[in-house]
Amino acid sequence: MALLVNEGFSVSEALRYLKINRSTYYYKPREYSRRTDDEKILKEIEELKREHPYWGYRRIWAMLRKKGNKLNQKRVYRIMKENGLLFKVEHKKACRTIQKKIKPTRPREVLGIDMTKVFTRDAGWAYYIAVIDWYTREILGSEISLRCRAEEWLKALDRALNEGYPEGVRGEGVILVSDNGSQPTSTKFLKECTVLGIKQIFTSYNNPKGNANTERYFRTYKEEVAWVLDNPSYEELIEKTKAFEKFYNEEYPHSALGYKSPKEIFEESMSLHKIA
Repeated sequence: MALLVNEGFSVSEALRYLKINRSTYYYKPREYSRRTDDEKILKEIEELKREHPYWGYRRIWAMLRKKGNKLNQKRVYRIMKENGLLFKVEHKKACRTIQKKIKPTRPREVLGIDMTKVFTRDAGWAYYIAVIDWYTREILGSEISLRCRAEEWLKALDRALNEGYPEGVRGEGVILVSDNGSQPTSTKFLKECTVLGIKQIFTSYNNPKGNANTERYFRTYKEEVAWVLDNPSYEELIEKTKAFEKFYNEEYPHSALGYKSPKEIFEESMSLHKIA
């Protein structure tokens, strides 16, 4: 075939002379095609892993699907396993106090509040307080400060209430879940919640599952922001945190939400509420 083409024959003429079907000439083995596709998918996976090093194959698969790649989870798992991109999680068992689990039935019914701290190169420890809607997993309000008093916790709560309850929170039957720290149990914080008609529930000691939805967000925050930043400045931490909150609310494929984002779940819930 190559000789005929080199002698000046066109591909069509050479195929007619040799009595070979055009489809046979252009056929590529399936394994070759699959390998080529895998290489393209691998590049996209590597880009996502560089941005989100703690993501597992399910969340990578969900984000690839959002970008228009029609893949199944098994293929993504195989490619990541072959290239050493899987993230291994060690599960450790511990004795915990049993507490009745709170399950919200609608958006804006149950909120969780908690904090974590990140060390900055120019200001020392910075405290990040966030309020999460347990139903949609949306970050409704937050506060980053160099102090961690009840005042800072109330600022985060006020932002959440302004965002989540534009018509007011009184009479909405809101539940706020927190640990037994000094801030949410302070007189100032308790009084503010009472005035607003918010019912506070405190998790029992030695029981992280009591505030699990909130604590799971902070683990994600550490994986995506705190542990990725290399000795950030205070201003850089604020900037990166706000950008992550926006990404998390609008795009983050949450496993507990069927790999939909918090905003998608909220919009779906509101649509169903209007129909009803």
